[in-house]
Amino acid sequence: MKKKTTFNRKGLINETANVEALREMRISYYSCLANALRETADDEEIVCLTARACRQAGLPEEPCVLRTIDQDRLALSDDEVRKIFRVAYTDKAVKPRSVLNQKERIARGIADFFSRRYELRYNTVKKIEEWRPRDGVYHEWQQLTDRDLNRMTFEQMNEGGDGWGIDLQLYLHSTMVPQYNPLTEFLNGCGRWYGHKDHIAELARRVPTDYEDWEPLFHCWFLAMVAQWMNIESRFSNMLVPMLIGGQGTHKTTFCRMLLPPALRDYFVDDIKMDNAEQVERVLARMALVNIDEYNAKTEREQAKIKRILAEKDVQVRKMRSDQYIRTQRTASFIATTNSPTPLTDPTGSRRYICCPVQGIIDTEPTVNYRQLYAQAVYEIKHGVRYYPTREEEQRMEQHNQQFQMLRKADIVLTDYFEPVDRNKDFLMTFPEIEQSLRSRIGAGRMPTFSELSSALAHHFRAGAIKGRRGWYMRIRNQ
Repeated sequence: MKKKTTFNRKGLINETANVEALREMRISYYSCLANALRETADDEEIVCLTARACRQAGLPEEPCVLRTIDQDRLALSDDEVRKIFRVAYTDKAVKPRSVLNQKERIARGIADFFSRRYELRYNTVKKIEEWRPRDGVYHEWQQLTDRDLNRMTFEQMNEGGDGWGIDLQLYLHSTMVPQYNPLTEFLNGCGRWYGHKDHIAELARRVPTDYEDWEPLFHCWFLAMVAQWMNIESRFSNMLVPMLIGGQGTHKTTFCRMLLPPALRDYFVDDIKMDNAEQVERVLARMALVNIDEYNAKTEREQAKIKRILAEKDVQVRKMRSDQYIRTQRTASFIATTNSPTPLTDPTGSRRYICCPVQGIIDTEPTVNYRQLYAQAVYEIKHGVRYYPTREEEQRMEQHNQQFQMLRKADIVLTDYFEPVDRNKDFLMTFPEIEQSLRSRIGAGRMPTFSELSSALAHHFRAGAIKGRRGWYMRIRNQ
């Protein structure tokens, strides 16, 4: 029974389309069973007649087997019922087992076993095999573990199959198992955007803020996130990071989580350990959205790594059960939250952050129409709406973000004792001159390091060179 995955208003997988089909299948099965009960009182004959009738009615084998096993009136073992159905459902036009060689029997037996008993798929985002029973009842997909594989092996052997665990593994870890991408599957199931409402802007307005560029920049970031899921060929990765800056209890993290529909919540992660390079690469390739919770708690080194990975469009990931690395698309976008009013420490990277001061409680109560929200994003991306900031927008962001910049020791001492000036040969100071001037004014404990001083100079003063003499245009205050 093939079905097309659809989604309801909340973005949950919609199985209601199959309810009617399942009900009809159940009615048809009990009709076959009732006819068999009227024909004979012998348990084995009842099962034989039921199995033949179910096959003629085009009913799938496994759900019929399980319903027959559940009949308390039949004094047959589970194994006997299963074997009777297997004989009834065996296609006589297929090449007889007696003329197959051993490899053919194993291969065909395994393929037949899975086609009857289990649904399988390879999740291309998580890079894992997933399964669920074919029993006529809806089940959530589960990751295929070694314990699951061992049980399936014994079930197949119990049916008389010739395959061992290694044979089933060959099948499961091959392209015989169809691929499945949950991100594009969800986007394809959203349908068309009606165009009556700007759902992305409405979502942005749930955050109370006086930042006038928040709504258009959030819109740009949201489109970039969806474009990254779609793996659209572009030289741009999603390099923007919305940063919600506000006090505790303002629902910042809840808002971040609700950006994904419930069907994709498995692809949301609250934090990322920057000191584990392999985990970072896995997260970039296997998650849809990463929330950098309490961004201000990240060290400068960790923040520098975040700045670097924002520019990555593809990542190298080690294959499971292998030492080989494969190049794969990056699916993860980033969002951040913090309680600190000055979370930024690197002035050169501030153009990547959409710093949004949260002034009140974020509205997380009304239901989000996820189908229309993401249908709008897909529509706009396909119709050429820009999903990366312009240079002018980046400059405005840098200017806006200065108020959220943490002043370090070097920033403080430089701005306390020096002021910038226009290009003038009389006010060009070299690094040794600046360092010597600072040492004469402050104690050794307040003296910044070479790297701190270099970074602060680049941020606060204009560099230049006159006749081979390089330095910065600045002068001592009150001089």
